[in-house]
Amino acid sequence: MKPIKKHGAAKDKRNLGLRSLHTSLIKITDKAVRKRGFIESGVVHQWDNIIGEDMAKWCSPAKLVFPRNSSFGAILYLDVLTARSLEVQHLEPIILEKINTVFGYKAVTRITIRQVADVIKEKSTGKRSRQLNPEEKKWISKQIERTSNTDLKNALETLGAAILAQK
Repeated sequence: MKPIKKHGAAKDKRNLGLRSLHTSLIKITDKAVRKRGFIESGVVHQWDNIIGEDMAKWCSPAKLVFPRNSSFGAILYLDVLTARSLEVQHLEPIILEKINTVFGYKAVTRITIRQVADVIKEKSTGKRSRQLNPEEKKWISKQIERTSNTDLKNALETLGAAILAQK
């Protein structure tokens, strides 16, 4: 006889299969992002898609403040390259519209601009990786030579190079 499964038994077990790195990273970074005022973390995680890749190179969200005791919406603080701050000021209505699309309602009503010398330096927190020597490149190639799938092979080669470059 087979044991009878309870209705909630399937929900109690964890899915121990593979998960995407993006999903795991969002779960980890959400807490830190929320401390900076971003209730909807999608504003930070999807900034390039929301605002456009070109503008994201010189403009990034710093914090989001929902004022207490105010009927107005939130204030979005942006770090903008000094030379581009006037352009952001003129594009404010368009930027607000794009951001409020993420929220689904008129959550953000104002933008405050902080002029910075370099947005990219403030975004990047990692160290620069070193160049691999020919010996290390050969070792990586040898490790993945039996892999037949070219996409997987390229991904493993990139991963191996990134790991060795950090050591």
